[in-house]
Amino acid sequence: MPEKLIRTFIAIDTPETVTKVALSLQSSVKVNPKAVRWVRKENIHITLRYIGPTAPGEVEKINRLLSEIVGQNSDLSLNVSGTGCFPKKERPRILWLGVDGDVVELKLLVEMINSEMDQLGYPQEERNYSPHITIGRIRYPQKVTPDVTDFLSAQYEPISWNIPKIILYQSELLPSGAIYSILGTHNLNPR
Repeated sequence: MPEKLIRTFIAIDTPETVTKVALSLQSSVKVNPKAVRWVRKENIHITLRYIGPTAPGEVEKINRLLSEIVGQNSDLSLNVSGTGCFPKKERPRILWLGVDGDVVELKLLVEMINSEMDQLGYPQEERNYSPHITIGRIRYPQKVTPDVTDFLSAQYEPISWNIPKIILYQSELLPSGAIYSILGTHNLNPR
């Protein structure tokens, strides 16, 4: 009998201050409350790489690969500031917080991860990596497209923090929302 596949992804945890900003911004979106699925506060993160369906027997290989890659990189300093949406304001689907700081180094780390994951048989997405923190997903169809004007112009104090590690997660989708479990933690080298 084949192994049951699990959904996995690689991410960076965010501090509690980011969670507080994300929660405070929910009221800035003018929409039927059921039209937006807000990310649960314990699940707010920066995705580095969505892996997708993964055989449980592959987790150890992925963790070894991540340890190798992360061992070649120093910790990162990131800032969270601003808001945005994908794909466009007129028809938003994803609401996010912006990420800046050591973004060049972060993108290099993601490129290294993608290159190695590709060799393991997990092809990377076609689009370029754009660091952000997803805080809500808008569901369609709806009678009226949500007004995200206030969300997109919202101001908050930028948040800075050092990223000491990256995490391999399992994501289990339940009707009440996703539940994340840690499959591996990998420490970046302190500067």
